[in-house]
Amino acid sequence: MSLRLPDNQPQTSACAEASSALVALQQAPLEQEIELTFAKKAVRDTLLSRLTLLEDSGWIGVEGRTPLRALAGELRKRSAPTFLKEKPKTNLEDRRAEDPSGAAQLAREGCRKLVPSEICYTANRHLELPGAKLASLTQATAYAGIRELKTAVTRKASDNNVKQVTLAIQCEYNYLPSAAQVWKSIRHKDFTRQVKNFLWKSLHSAHRIGSFWNHIPECEARGVCQFCDEPEDLEHILLKCRRPGQDLIWSLAKELWLKKHPVWPTLSLGSVLGCGLASFSDTNGRKLPGASRLYHILVSESVFMIWKVRNESVLARQGVPLPEIAIHNKWLHCINQRLLFDRLLTNHAKYGKQNSIKTSLVLQTWSATLMNEDDLPDDWIKEPRVLVGTEPRSSPPPTRPSGRRGRGR
Repeated sequence: MSLRLPDNQPQTSACAEASSALVALQQAPLEQEIELTFAKKAVRDTLLSRLTLLEDSGWIGVEGRTPLRALAGELRKRSAPTFLKEKPKTNLEDRRAEDPSGAAQLAREGCRKLVPSEICYTANRHLELPGAKLASLTQATAYAGIRELKTAVTRKASDNNVKQVTLAIQCEYNYLPSAAQVWKSIRHKDFTRQVKNFLWKSLHSAHRIGSFWNHIPECEARGVCQFCDEPEDLEHILLKCRRPGQDLIWSLAKELWLKKHPVWPTLSLGSVLGCGLASFSDTNGRKLPGASRLYHILVSESVFMIWKVRNESVLARQGVPLPEIAIHNKWLHCINQRLLFDRLLTNHAKYGKQNSIKTSLVLQTWSATLMNEDDLPDDWIKEPRVLVGTEPRSSPPPTRPSGRRGRGR
């Protein structure tokens, strides 16, 4: 048995806390008085104030419902008083003093890893209320319940790609995401609409490349790279092809990233397609939302730029690559446009609050990556021209041919 909960539910810190409380109750005598202290306010509130509402709705749409339902059944089974308390909040320094070994941080990391588990969630199903209460059932809740019961149609190619992403994220960032988290990550708010569409097609292996052409008569040659004479699958296009542009774009992304973060993650097809799951922390374990967002932007825009360079109009079809100067300037223009959009989207009134970005997040995202940043004010959002710290390249001037330039003899 693994840490993955029944009903394909992802493991979270709230699930882990409910599971630990369930184990404590299962091992304690029914007549013994017990006091449970919860660090997560949501777990305690679910058992005290929201339990009736959730049971009336059949727990439809509740993330991590399995341990919570089992915990509610175990509480009904007990005859002795059971007290549920909330752990008082403390600041970071107090938490470090109480936990010098970092056990809490290790526990948070452990709940996201795949480890053995022997917790029984079905021992008291006769004390749980099954189904949803018809009198309180709404059309939206009923539809959500039908969606949960309906088995999703899976494709072998899509499942293989999702598994590749989950293994790459586990290897690189030390946690195992669920399939639902992988699919949700390609709709990350840091991605543009075109990037979201590209990643969705990539996870479904819907691009007309590589083996797609193997079974079409007289088109088999289209599945072979013209530059490398190898099967042109997505991994080859994004990471291995010797076509001018792929290596240059990744070197530009790495150069800009190293100005902000000391380590450039290892790139693979899984880590690239799952770049929306990437998360970075400092040496104390605190999240770095600015660094994570910059990585999402750099990798997603670089991937899509490599794809566009490969398909660049007539030149790509004729097998003639774009000049490296043009590719360099295209990538730089793309990243500067993202910087410009971030600055514009901090204006709530013009673009709508739902599309706006917090000014602090924009400042954190692009700090240490700007050109002449020492000369900029702390709040440079309204500055007329702010660019990332990479210079554009220009073509060398044409050389003048020798001899007279005029009418030939």
